[in-house]
Amino acid sequence: MVTAVGTALLLAACSSSSSSTGSTSTSSSSPPASSAAVSALDSSVNQGAAIPSFSTYAADYGSKVPNTSNLRGKKLMILPGDSALAACTEIAQADAAIATDLGMKATIFANQGLTSQYNSAIEDAIHGGYAAIDAGCDFNPALVAPALAQAEKAGIAVAVYGATPQEAAASKVTYNNVDPYALDAKYAAEQAVAQHDGKPFQAIAITSNAAPATAIMQDSLVSELKSICPGCTVTDYDVEVPNWTTDIASTVTSALLQHPGVTVIFPDYAGMLTYLLAGIEAAHKTSTVKAYLAFGGGTPFIKLQTTQPGKSIIQSDIGGYPPWTGYLLFLQTARALEHLAPISYNDAIGPDRIATPQNAVNVLTTGGWGTSWVNGFRNLLGLPALSGSALTAAATLNGAMVGTS
Repeated sequence: MVTAVGTALLLAACSSSSSSTGSTSTSSSSPPASSAAVSALDSSVNQGAAIPSFSTYAADYGSKVPNTSNLRGKKLMILPGDSALAACTEIAQADAAIATDLGMKATIFANQGLTSQYNSAIEDAIHGGYAAIDAGCDFNPALVAPALAQAEKAGIAVAVYGATPQEAAASKVTYNNVDPYALDAKYAAEQAVAQHDGKPFQAIAITSNAAPATAIMQDSLVSELKSICPGCTVTDYDVEVPNWTTDIASTVTSALLQHPGVTVIFPDYAGMLTYLLAGIEAAHKTSTVKAYLAFGGGTPFIKLQTTQPGKSIIQSDIGGYPPWTGYLLFLQTARALEHLAPISYNDAIGPDRIATPQNAVNVLTTGGWGTSWVNGFRNLLGLPALSGSALTAAATLNGAMVGTS
């Protein structure tokens, strides 16, 4: 399985800085949380680590789209934010698969994440008789807002995945779906506090501040720790995406040596984990430091949780499921094409799941999201339910999500 690593991984043009950006702290003399409070935190984390149920989200996805037979023969342009990111391609493939089941003609526009390529795809859709454009994953629609406006003026429906509220507003795209970034950070804080038995700890956070989702996660992380562990402290270190390979390991090593009492690291993104482990090992802290959050997931990163030292260090790798995301993106598109109101920004959310050392093997070998969501979406789109091997194939992109394709 490769989860939505591209959603917030490279969301904006990035600077090249690597720096400590300050800390949030309160008195370390605060008493530990009660055993009942710790138990409640454990229960919350366990819920986040369980297989998501489509029924939990279905009520927010609106009623069945009528007359989807109207979509047959129409053309859909699918624009991954960056085809080099596996999750972006998988979202596009799932989007194309469900569109094809409805008789649409889907085109995936391969690209390297350049704004000029985005503009070319939109121009192709405008002049090629396309009915809809789906874009997302490592994609800021505000960068091509004029082109999207031209597409909508030409009668083309536009739906986007992964835009922050600010990006969606700037691009005036109303059919959006997103990840629950704030909830992910909340889970990470809860897991860290629970594993410390409610006792205050020192932490560092490895951020990428140019990515808009970072602020959402960091604000949630700080807020949750202030609530459940007022004695905990967090110091932020900003390493922008182009410098992950060169700077994360040394930044982590330096931070751990500078703050020898640190027992927790919050890496914002899963793509940081390989370099994070190297930095922890170089500081000789593999037995005393644990990592939480790591938004984005992905097979290589979840695999790190199945062998040492990652199994002991990486406690959470939180991400969504590209096929579910692709289906939800298309559901918004179908609603746009049928002139139905969009699913609201706060409701158009695909679930994220916490991969832990305890469930990592299961997530890797099964896809980790079950299959009920497939028929849930198919029902909303007026398609017959699948069963058996056809259902498994749809849920795993013909095995791609479990490494059997």
